[in-house]
Amino acid sequence: MNEAIACCPENRTSTREAVVDAMLASGDELAQLQPALNLLSPPLNATPGEALLASCYEAGADHNADEATRAVIALPAAVLRSATPSLQRSGLLCMAAGALSARQLPLTHNRLCDVAGQFARAIPEGDEEAGSGFYTVRSVSLPVYRRLRRDNHSHSVCLQQALLHLLAWKSESPWARQQAQRLLWQGGVLGEKGEFALLTLDDELRERQIVWPGLRSLLAVTGFLVRFPAGPVFSD
Repeated sequence: MNEAIACCPENRTSTREAVVDAMLASGDELAQLQPALNLLSPPLNATPGEALLASCYEAGADHNADEATRAVIALPAAVLRSATPSLQRSGLLCMAAGALSARQLPLTHNRLCDVAGQFARAIPEGDEEAGSGFYTVRSVSLPVYRRLRRDNHSHSVCLQQALLHLLAWKSESPWARQQAQRLLWQGGVLGEKGEFALLTLDDELRERQIVWPGLRSLLAVTGFLVRFPAGPVFSD
C-alpha cells in the first residue's frame, strides 16, 4: 500500500486519478476481506463509481472550503441527495482532496477530514452522520489501523481490529459495545483464536438483529485515509 499520495499542482489529472484510485481500492479491500462478516454487508446502490468520484474531485478543485455552500451545489446529484452516509463520505473526501490540491496544499488525513467536514455541514438538510463519521475515523479507527500497519500486520488484520474498536466505542448497542470491549481486552483478532472470536461475535450480532449500516463506510474511509500522512491537526 502506498502510504502517501503526493499532490501534483502541475498535473491536476494525475492527482485526481490517484485520489479516485485510492478510494476505489479501499472499497475493494473491504470486499475482499476474509472471512466475510455479516456486519459488513454492502448497502444497495452505495458503491461509488470512478466517474462519480472524479466529478466530486473536480467540484472541489473548482471551489474551496471558504465557498462551501456554493461548492456542495456543484456536487453530483447522486452524492448531494444520497440517503446513505457511505456515498456522501466518499464524495466529500474526493471533493476535499480537489479543494486542497487546487490550493497546492499537501493531502493529509487531518486536512482531508477537516475540509470534508466543512463541506458536509454545508449540504442543505445533510445527514449529520456523514459529517460526524470523519471525526470518528480520525479519533478511533485510523490510529488503530496506522499502528498495526507500522507493526507490519496485514490489511485484513488492520481492518478487523479497527472494526472492533469502532464497535467497542461507537456502536449504539450497549451489548455490542460490551462484547467488543471484552474481545479487545483479550487482544482482539491478535489474541488467541481472535479471528474465530470475531466471527462468533458477528454471528451473535446477527442473531440479535443488531446492525450498523454505516460501519462499512467508516472502514472504507479508514482504508482511504491511511494512504495519507497525518499532517497538522489544524487545517490552514
